[in-house]
Amino acid sequence: MIGDRRWMYHHLDDNGCFIDEFKIGVKYFLDFAFSQSNPEFCSRNRIRCPCRKCMNGEWHCRVTIQYHLTEKGFMNGYVVWLAHGEQSVRKRQRH
Repeated sequence: MIGDRRWMYHHLDDNGCFIDEFKIGVKYFLDFAFSQSNPEFCSRNRIRCPCRKCMNGEWHCRVTIQYHLTEKGFMNGYVVWLAHGEQSVRKRQRH
């Protein structure tokens, strides 16, 4: 789940139904993001919304973000969740 994030941008099957991998991935993302103790990433039970509309500029609760991600999808190119406490690969390799 961590390495390959293609699921973030391929969320509907040929019939227009959500792919299980996308639903599981969104839950994984939300669990990860809301588990952060640093208020820079999670504050008052809200995180930045990485949907295509909010683009990490708006803070919302879990239910709203789940709705935004299923309706609008993730913002383009957001495969390292920097605004949600994930370190970049380059930074992780230094430690």
